[in-house]
Amino acid sequence: MAYDDIVKVLDEEQVVAIVTTRRSGEPAATAIWSMVVDGVPYVRSAYGTRSWWYKHVVAGRPVAFVRGDGSVAESDREAALALPREAVTLTPVPADDLVQAAIDAEIERKYAGSPRSSIDATISAEATGCTFRVDPAS
Repeated sequence: MAYDDIVKVLDEEQVVAIVTTRRSGEPAATAIWSMVVDGVPYVRSAYGTRSWWYKHVVAGRPVAFVRGDGSVAESDREAALALPREAVTLTPVPADDLVQAAIDAEIERKYAGSPRSSIDATISAEATGCTFRVDPAS
């Protein structure tokens, strides 16, 4: 699977599974939302710096996304870990970057049918400060 395929997954799937690595080296799958703006994929921690996947990323541990529908990670994280995945690099996006408004708009569009509380959490100032651009693995 190529990076372009992951961009397509992040664009088309409502929920994606990010796979991060615990301090022990054990992989962990988490269901999250993703947004693509002008062909560039992004993810945010709706729980800000409290999210353990976020903590794994900022600690510099390996990151990947499961190919296809990541909602399996909502109910069965082990099953999500058994699925094929693609390694990526997550690059922090400053909270004051102009792309943040476009990411907010994409969240509003893509997740319009989701609970308002979930959307609000994902467009909050705290979440905006925890935004990453998804880049090919380095």
